[in-house]
Amino acid sequence: MSTAEDARTLVRLLWRGRAEPEAPRRGPRQRVTVDEMVVKAIALADDRGLNALSMRALAAELGVGPMTLYTYVPTRDVLVALMVDHVAGDSPMSSPATTVRESLASVARVLRAEYLAHPWLLDANPWRQVLGPHRLTRYERQLEVLESLDISDLDRDHILALLVAFVTGNAREALAAGAAATVSGMTDAQWWEVVAPELDAVIPDGRFPLSGRVGTAAGERHQAPGAPDEVFDFGLVCLLDGLRPLIGDD
Repeated sequence: MSTAEDARTLVRLLWRGRAEPEAPRRGPRQRVTVDEMVVKAIALADDRGLNALSMRALAAELGVGPMTLYTYVPTRDVLVALMVDHVAGDSPMSSPATTVRESLASVARVLRAEYLAHPWLLDANPWRQVLGPHRLTRYERQLEVLESLDISDLDRDHILALLVAFVTGNAREALAAGAAATVSGMTDAQWWEVVAPELDAVIPDGRFPLSGRVGTAAGERHQAPGAPDEVFDFGLVCLLDGLRPLIGDD
């Protein structure tokens, strides 16, 4: 937030549904509500990306003047934080599974699906996001998955942070793969048909033996430079295996 007052305003707006109702204000009836602003902003970001979300663009979508929005939300940063929390409420965590391992896998899949549905989340600053009711509810549910473990509270937080970091990186790659196909107008296989002969012409034989061998194996399997979905499944298994000393084998 740009100022301490913006930070205080953010908390009040995030928790507006839980706070004591304010006395009715005198003057003209409000033309839009904060909830309407947030929902429209999410739709705009879903369609055009976070960089395209400006207070002016949002005002045009809502049919009001840009300065009107600042009477509801003080800054764009505050608006984005409200959007992030709102999305978290639309994709609640699933019920705990039989084992901690299965529950953590479910946590990862829900988060990845959320990123793929709302790519702009990857462009939102993740720091200090656990402030709103939906994000905090999610964090509480995630921690409940780990509550039975005999580990420190710091380890619980680190486990979830590690999971989020893994999911974020994989979701970013998955979205990049889709964007590359859209922008170029070529599938990965079509792109490789063009690029492969050019590489063969400029790379000396035997110059990169390991890259050639492994890259060929991956390319033949995926018909693409990579496979984010498959890597996600593989990586999640490896990550959870690595956490066995903390979460157990079950």
